[in-house]
Amino acid sequence: MISNVKLPAMPVLGLMAIQFVLLVSGIVLFEGGSMWLVLALATLGLALTGMLMRPGSTAVSDELLQVLRTVNEAQGDLSLRMRESGDARSVETAKLFNQFMERLRAALEDLRNHSIRVTLTSAQGRKIAEQASVDAGKQEDYSEIIYNSSEETATAIEQLSRWTSNIADLNSRNLTTAKQAVGELQQANRQISGVGDMMQQFHGTVAQLESTSENIRVILSTVQGFAAQTNMLALNAAIEAARAGEQGRGFAVVADEVRDLAVKVRGSADEIGALLEDMITVVSQTSTGTEKMISETALARTSIDKSANDFHQMMDGFESSQADLLQASSAAEQLSVNNNDIRSRSHEIRDLGHRIRKDMEQNNAQTHELLDSTDKALHKLCQFRIGRGELEEVLEILEHRRDQIEPALATLQRSGVNMFDRDHKPIDGTNPIKYDVSYARAFQKACQHFIDQWASEQDGSLYCLPLDSKGCVAIHRSELSQEPTGDPKIDLAKSRHMRFFQNRDIPYMGRFRLQSYLRDTGEVMFNLSVPIHVDGKYWGGLFLGLPAARLGLDL
Repeated sequence: MISNVKLPAMPVLGLMAIQFVLLVSGIVLFEGGSMWLVLALATLGLALTGMLMRPGSTAVSDELLQVLRTVNEAQGDLSLRMRESGDARSVETAKLFNQFMERLRAALEDLRNHSIRVTLTSAQGRKIAEQASVDAGKQEDYSEIIYNSSEETATAIEQLSRWTSNIADLNSRNLTTAKQAVGELQQANRQISGVGDMMQQFHGTVAQLESTSENIRVILSTVQGFAAQTNMLALNAAIEAARAGEQGRGFAVVADEVRDLAVKVRGSADEIGALLEDMITVVSQTSTGTEKMISETALARTSIDKSANDFHQMMDGFESSQADLLQASSAAEQLSVNNNDIRSRSHEIRDLGHRIRKDMEQNNAQTHELLDSTDKALHKLCQFRIGRGELEEVLEILEHRRDQIEPALATLQRSGVNMFDRDHKPIDGTNPIKYDVSYARAFQKACQHFIDQWASEQDGSLYCLPLDSKGCVAIHRSELSQEPTGDPKIDLAKSRHMRFFQNRDIPYMGRFRLQSYLRDTGEVMFNLSVPIHVDGKYWGGLFLGLPAARLGLDL
């Protein structure tokens, strides 16, 4: 609301006050970067001063002094207007003053909105810088892992190359040995073939011997028959000689000699027959053994042929393996060359990751400084009331709510509740961590309805919460004050009371403070806060969370 004040005349003291306002405004505008606006307002102020210092100016009124005091307070109210009444000079002076103040209010409003935009952008940049710093740290870790992996890979490749070379040498020796073994097997096969041929010849000889022995047996049998018949004839002759008496004595002697000879022949034939039987048995056994030897020789030859074929296949495998091993050895050497290049690159990547991390840390620090600087500049710009705009609208709402809750806190303090207790104790088993404090239960019981009522008013804010000077949120909206479930994701969203709003003390903020804020949900927004006093003593603040749109910014 812009108020009107009667201005009968503009004395030199009033002009000096206006110039003071111009100076203060110029400082603020200069900090905001609008030097051209400072020059324009200064020109307007000088023109106004020259006009008002004409002869005929009247004395200073008490009412004008009060206006000037109001304008020049720490929380200067620039929404005042001069009443356009009195003589023509006074009306003209009031109009010029009001026009000047309107331009100043418009400039401050534009600059304030611009500063809010810059602050929001700085907060978003801070969020991005923090995330980039985290990512840079991860990148550095990954580059370190890649570098270490490349070192380990280089060692493994060197071992692989050595092993491949050793295996290739061993395979080459095995191939040479296999070739020698194949040659020896082929020689053995030829020798066994010769032995087989000789055994075949020997078997033929034995068969012939066996046939001859059989013929001898037949002849011997005939001889034995002749000897038996001769013996019988000699016996018959002896009998006949005995019958003949003296005349047959000589014949009898011959017959006896013939019989003795037949007996001897028969005995010799029998002995020869026995020896012949033994020889036939031995020849038969030799023939059987020879047949077995021929069969075994054939089997041995077959086995040697199979072994030779197996060795040929093994040689083929060795030769194929040798070719593969040579290719593997060549590939390992090429891989070693490539890995050395990768290792060199990974070393560069690691060093680059170190530099990026340092640069991001520096950038993050500069972003923090920029955000603090823009917050301070915004705070300075917000110290003047211009009587319009989204900011002052929500500020009036917040101050009204502060006026509602302050008496409740004072009543609790007077009833024995230590509202200034700052001994916040962690509650075991909570994640995110909750903190208990002695005044929490009584505070919740007395003021929960305020929090829920404010949340239902749909004023475009995200929250409206009282915080003690340590930043503890002992009370929150009922639907966000559920008992912990043990699930961090659920508790982060549904159990937000009895936690710290920020990890630093909340300094005294003057009449109010507007600053950017990054929520634990990742959202960038603004905090508008006003101080809360309990029996005149600073207790903490009432914080209103505002999206940029609520401040009239269309981002």
